[in-house]
Amino acid sequence: MPSAVKVFIRARPIANPSGGFGVQADNKTVRVGLKKLDQGLVNNQQDAVTFKYDTILQNTSQDGVFTQCASEVVDSVLGGYNGTIFAYGQTGAGKTYTMSGDASNYAQRGVVPRAVHHIFREMDLRVEKEMVVRCSYLEIYNESMYDLLSDDAAGADNLVVVERDGMTKVRGLTKKFCSSEAEALSFFFAGEANRATASHILNKTSSRSHCIFTLFLESRASGDGAEKTTVSKLNLVDLAGSERIKKTAVTGAALTEATYINKSLTFLEQTVNALSRRDQHVPFRQSKLTSVLRDALGGNCKTVMLACVWPHDDHVEETVSTCRFAQRVRTLTTDAVVNESKDPHVLIRKYERQIAELKQELAMRDTFAGRTAVNYGDMGEVERAELNAKVRSYLNGEAGEDAVPVESLKQVKEAFRQFKAIYTVTRGELEVELKTRPVGGKVAGAGTGQQHQKDGGAGAQNGGGDAAARDEGADGDAEAAHVGEAEGMAGFHLGVAPADAAPPLDRTAAAAAASLPPAAPSSKSAAGIPEAKNAAFVAYKQSVAPERAAKLAEDMAVLRARRQELKDRCAAVNAAKAEIDGLQKQVEGMQVSEAAASVGPDANDVVDSDAYATMAQLKAAKMHYRRAYDDVKELRTAIEPVTSAVQEGRAALVEEFQAWYARGASGGLGGIGQEEDYGEQFENMELQRILETDPESTAYFEAKKTLKRAPRKALASRGR
Repeated sequence: MPSAVKVFIRARPIANPSGGFGVQADNKTVRVGLKKLDQGLVNNQQDAVTFKYDTILQNTSQDGVFTQCASEVVDSVLGGYNGTIFAYGQTGAGKTYTMSGDASNYAQRGVVPRAVHHIFREMDLRVEKEMVVRCSYLEIYNESMYDLLSDDAAGADNLVVVERDGMTKVRGLTKKFCSSEAEALSFFFAGEANRATASHILNKTSSRSHCIFTLFLESRASGDGAEKTTVSKLNLVDLAGSERIKKTAVTGAALTEATYINKSLTFLEQTVNALSRRDQHVPFRQSKLTSVLRDALGGNCKTVMLACVWPHDDHVEETVSTCRFAQRVRTLTTDAVVNESKDPHVLIRKYERQIAELKQELAMRDTFAGRTAVNYGDMGEVERAELNAKVRSYLNGEAGEDAVPVESLKQVKEAFRQFKAIYTVTRGELEVELKTRPVGGKVAGAGTGQQHQKDGGAGAQNGGGDAAARDEGADGDAEAAHVGEAEGMAGFHLGVAPADAAPPLDRTAAAAAASLPPAAPSSKSAAGIPEAKNAAFVAYKQSVAPERAAKLAEDMAVLRARRQELKDRCAAVNAAKAEIDGLQKQVEGMQVSEAAASVGPDANDVVDSDAYATMAQLKAAKMHYRRAYDDVKELRTAIEPVTSAVQEGRAALVEEFQAWYARGASGGLGGIGQEEDYGEQFENMELQRILETDPESTAYFEAKKTLKRAPRKALASRGR
């Protein structure tokens, strides 16, 4: 179903707001005043322009921006739809702040960290689903693409945009598996550290490239109740800001970057104009940016645009340009659909269900045609035994051709298998009989050479008879015991491999291998850092904070029990649904039979007792299904506070352990470590205060610490 692209305007807060930028009472219409040039007494220039959007955001917090603009798209991605959120505007208008936020202030985190947190929180709550998350980070710098998460610096720029199955993908882009929120945020922060930035008059940390952080989700039911597996992706795009060279006064490499930025944004505007006019040809391939955003602008995606403006008198022209572009984007529509995966396991379950339905369809056709019941499924042991007896009766001449049933294709195939099996057994018995039958005074097959078999009893002329032939075979005659030589009815002679058949031992290679030094142990096990910290955490829970650890273990046990109960109830709901489907098919079959029986002079409109009992059973099953479904909804609501309690308890326990371990790490566990400086003390106090007010922030700060400890990776040179 087509859906319009939603557009939101976010105005950067300034000390002296412009009087020419006014928001109407509906909070959807903005009026921007224009500067009029002096043209004499008669001046017909336009005083102002008016634009209408979905919402105007003024003095709105970061949390408010995510709630109003991004949360709906993120929920759609969890439901199997593709989503895109991109920020557009002039340089210094607050695009990067909106998308990424202030890394030094947790409360000011942007759309990307909040979206990651929202996704993993929903994953914890949706226990009936199994979800896998991967992420990628793409940078488009000077019309070249770079992989910000690549482990191979040399191959970080070896990327190509391809179109496959109606979707646009970047071949060669690294997709990192994310097992937790902290891991996903650490990948995002690592990519942010590798972005290209520069300073100019209007912005100290101006983004010099377009960046796209993408989350890939794969979701399937945890049990056997559903077959559908959905795959979706969320594109979080931070576009570089358009800039006027005369205002930024950039030179050198920054001037080249500004030229490429304005050029790619111009191509983006041309693409949007072509889509809004519904042109037959849309120039998506003019630039890498429009190629990557093809799905977001008019494909299978739910798209939201955040247009950032700087409502100052000095930037009226840039504000009007941004508003006009945003208004054109608002006219675009996309066709978002749920993306079902082509997982082989899912397809197998789907095909099994279709096969069962086709078997039922064949059975109904046989019933309507007046045929006897035919088994279209797999044949059992009893049925195979009956078919084998009929085949033997036919082969022995005891029954005619009609004795072998040919009512279904499986019966025909099974009959052929029975014929083949009987033929194979009979042939084997005949070969054994031919070998043991006396031929010319000698048992056939007793000799070892072909010549003895051909001459019959000619071996007696040598005075040894059969014994001489056996002795000759035992001695391994070169003429009669070659490997693979035909041995009459008995097959091929195996022979004996000579002693020099094996290749000679390469003693040089063996000596070189023996002289190698023993393999060194892995650095991870030698360092022992993770093992030591895990052991310290166990000791901390046992000796320092046993009460808190016990409370956390108790809450986790309750949560596991609730989740197991929820899983069992979900299974009960699925079972009830399966029972309803079965009863519904029985009722439909009975109705068809009654309709066929009602044609004729003895027609009777009264429902028989079996049909009435089945319908009553169906009604009771539906009531049971409704009650079970309501129980699942209530249990999901009851699980949320337990989950919050576990998260809070875990966050507090981990934070206290981190502080304890930091004090004792340098001088032994539990000892007095190196004294912290005032900066570290202030940072720990601030972190503890934040964790007390918001326990869910643990993953955010854990990701930041991971980024500080991890070494910086050098990407391919961008030519700066």
